[in-house]
Amino acid sequence: MQTENQGARGREAASERHLPDDSPGFALAERCAWHLLEKKLEDVIVLDLRGNSDVCDFFVIASGGADTQVQAAARHTHDRLAATGHHAHSIEGLNEGRWVLLDFFDVVVHVFHQRTREYFQLERLWGDAPRLDLAPEWFAAAEVAARHPDLTFTNAAAGGGGRETGNHA
Repeated sequence: MQTENQGARGREAASERHLPDDSPGFALAERCAWHLLEKKLEDVIVLDLRGNSDVCDFFVIASGGADTQVQAAARHTHDRLAATGHHAHSIEGLNEGRWVLLDFFDVVVHVFHQRTREYFQLERLWGDAPRLDLAPEWFAAAEVAARHPDLTFTNAAAGGGGRETGNHA
């Protein structure tokens, strides 16, 4: 149970944090968001839970319009991260496709069916956490490319959702 002083310290720490930052956890959250956007998920956000939660540092939350889209996006994100050495500690809800949770320790990814997201309202539950809304255009910025030198987000600004890897002349 959180005491009043702990809650005040958490709120003070949250007000001092700004997204984006250079932490490895944020970089992983950003990478998760990109892979969700590749599968055309909507309302992709990152919540900074540092100082508010002992479970993880960041939530990535996204929603899709159909169970199959939720499942495909969760699998895609899991597979892309595993290919770069980030293995999920646990995966929940993949067979149902209403709410899939991918736990990467510092980052927990919640992939929701839109109606399920509206029902549980995680954003409201964590309303005091710093929040960053991400769209494909976010990944066209030079500072984002600097955080992810192994990726080139060449098609992000056009909303094409495509991603090229490696350096291209």
